[in-house]
Amino acid sequence: MSTTTTRRRIDRDAAVRRYEAGESLRRIAASTGFSHAAVYRVLKEAGVVFRPAGGNPVPGGRKEEILAAYRAGMRIEEILATFRTSEETIRALVEEAGEPRRPRGARRRLDWEQIGRLHDRDWPVAAIAILVGCSGQQVRRVLREVRPCEEVEDELVAAE
Repeated sequence: MSTTTTRRRIDRDAAVRRYEAGESLRRIAASTGFSHAAVYRVLKEAGVVFRPAGGNPVPGGRKEEILAAYRAGMRIEEILATFRTSEETIRALVEEAGEPRRPRGARRRLDWEQIGRLHDRDWPVAAIAILVGCSGQQVRRVLREVRPCEEVEDELVAAE
């Protein structure tokens, strides 16, 4: 009894169209049932120019929205929250578009009195750090300056 194996072929034109439309190589492979390497080979033979590894972190239409928000003066933190992307991605988009980079905001001065008041109300160091926009280590440093050393050291050691 002889068995004949029919070998499936990747639809090259469809794979090229999908990749050039922004779909990832791995997603094309998964949906077609072919290996990543097989899809890569077919695309390479078709002369496709590959995107950098890691794919396209921001879909095409979103790039213009992010750039428009940046140009309108939206703060980086707001852009991060609105578009759910990384600061590195935003900075790369700005650079790629040839936009001048805005200077970073001025360093925020810590309100030592506020840190002391929150500590007096039994706020945890981590919560104070989040509220005032600094690290827990900076909060501890401020507390050591404003409070008697022994009292703060005992509390900070107990909290850790």
